[in-house]
Amino acid sequence: MTPPSPPSPPKPREVPRPGTAAGDAVRNEVLDALPPPRPPLPTDDGYLSTQAKISLADIALQLRDEQLEARIVHYREDLETNAELDAITAQVVNELRALQRQATEQRFSERPTVDRSQTEIELIQSLKEMLARLFRADRLAIVFERRLGEVSKRFARLFFQSELHEKIAGKGGEAKTMRYPQQALYHLFARHEEFLVGELKKLTYADDELQGDTIETFTGMVKELRSTFLSKTTPELNELMAILHELLREFLVKELPHALGELAWEVVKEARLADAKQSSSYKIAPSHFPAFRQAFERRFLQRLVPFVADKMLSRVRGKEAKFRLETQRFVADPHIFSDVCEVICDSVYDTLCNDGFLDLPTDWRQKLVAEG
Repeated sequence: MTPPSPPSPPKPREVPRPGTAAGDAVRNEVLDALPPPRPPLPTDDGYLSTQAKISLADIALQLRDEQLEARIVHYREDLETNAELDAITAQVVNELRALQRQATEQRFSERPTVDRSQTEIELIQSLKEMLARLFRADRLAIVFERRLGEVSKRFARLFFQSELHEKIAGKGGEAKTMRYPQQALYHLFARHEEFLVGELKKLTYADDELQGDTIETFTGMVKELRSTFLSKTTPELNELMAILHELLREFLVKELPHALGELAWEVVKEARLADAKQSSSYKIAPSHFPAFRQAFERRFLQRLVPFVADKMLSRVRGKEAKFRLETQRFVADPHIFSDVCEVICDSVYDTLCNDGFLDLPTDWRQKLVAEG
């Protein structure tokens, strides 16, 4: 009897090379499967390491980019409702752009060639001077006071969302300590709401309207428990908001002004604005705005996060403070800094556009009008 032949060894798996379409597809598949980066958290005694602050700024910028992309895509989708109107609008825009290019080329042909390094120096000086006029105590009430009200609304929304979670943010997912009867009852009913509504539907009722009223009464009870529980956390929220406003004002008119020269240098260099200036007559072209925004917000957040997070944590962990552990963790939520960045920087871009430093893209201007 002939013994069976041994199985042939498996062929080595062909791994797609990076840079190819197959390689990029594999890389994107792997990246999509990875869990999102975990936000850095303060220690139990309320401190953030230097590396944690850097990571917090990076995550806040990433959130800002994702929110901005989603909003602009959504806005453009709203515009695409009439194909004929879109075609007419596109034709008019193209004609205007052609006229602008023609006028720009004519102006540049009449101007002597400017050294790139000199253009860069002028841009840095110009950006620094405009930012210095903006970030002053007498300008705070005019430019940013209303915007700080928007910061407060977003901060309160984030705070209440964090309160409604059953666990404290962190690696271990530590369960929150129930501090109010309404808090405990809300979490109990919310956790089992679907099951309880199903049980209510199994009961026998005199008529369908009574069943609907019963379920509506139950959901109303859950909402009332939630509102009562959240109202008990409002004093802590108000104290946190007062601290945040105080620190933001201090950052905008005392801390940041000392760094405006360095900030302007970093942004102009990183966004290569000298190249943008050479392609426009007097403003930074709309096509270069994304690079400017990315550089400006990165450098803004790298200064905002260490200053505000450190000082807020210092207040929260103070001897006289009575903040809970979950509140210490909330103070380091990157969404807070992403929201602050969006609200403040949008005002900065609007001012720089009005002052003649940059030209905002059309969809950006429309987004601001739609949100205002």
